[in-house]
Amino acid sequence: MFGIHYGSGHLLGVMARDTLKVGGLTVLNQEFGESVYEPGATFVMARFDGVLGMGYPSLAEILGNPVFDNMMAQKTVEEPVFSFYLSRRTSNSNPEGELLLGGTDEALYTGPINWLPVTAKGYWQIKMDSVAVQGVSSFCPRGCQAIVDTGTSLIAGPTNDILSLQQLIGATPTNIGEFLIDCVRLSSLPHVTFVLGGKEYTLTAEHYIRKEMLGDKQLCFSGFQAVDIVSPEGPLWILGDVFLTEFYSVFDRGQDQVGFAAAKHPVED
Repeated sequence: MFGIHYGSGHLLGVMARDTLKVGGLTVLNQEFGESVYEPGATFVMARFDGVLGMGYPSLAEILGNPVFDNMMAQKTVEEPVFSFYLSRRTSNSNPEGELLLGGTDEALYTGPINWLPVTAKGYWQIKMDSVAVQGVSSFCPRGCQAIVDTGTSLIAGPTNDILSLQQLIGATPTNIGEFLIDCVRLSSLPHVTFVLGGKEYTLTAEHYIRKEMLGDKQLCFSGFQAVDIVSPEGPLWILGDVFLTEFYSVFDRGQDQVGFAAAKHPVED
């Protein structure tokens, strides 16, 4: 048996082994956890069937090779690299996004890839130089640690920093823990810039605000959330999907580095 505690809920399960097929790739004898008991509403509402762990082996629940380690060992991928493209589209249009196992898809990004060394081999953890709102009020001024995680929807950071950031962008808390912004104000909101490897990654309000319809009313939610994760290297920020939608991400196990490039998005109709 094994148990996992997530940021939202937990589960108990048993270990199993099977042949795994992803796209055209086949992985033999893949160990995985089968969920047996999932208390709470989180997994009832979730629109996914499981989690495909793409982190380092040290994060595995029970010592066994994660999927990508097996792909490398069984030589089913050309390069020890995988890449993500997340679409801005939420409709049923194509493509919604792409995970490429074994390389990068040059049609989906522009410009050079900026590489950042992995600082701790558990999560895909990197050093972040700073976080600034409209060029000032820098968070993590002496640098801090961040993990790059497609499994986190928003951008997360230490509670104190995020509460200050929410104030700076004019977001107000709701009783369900979300932060709301008046949709009319989007064009006047400040830019939020993450500096990684000396390069600026700037998000405008159009990037960091999530728009949702409630009946016939449009609501605008902040794309930042407070999550306190302690690590030996200090508190962690999480660059989740809000960030990764704007920047194509490349995860390189051969060189233990993460790369970012500007994602190409079709002009919306």
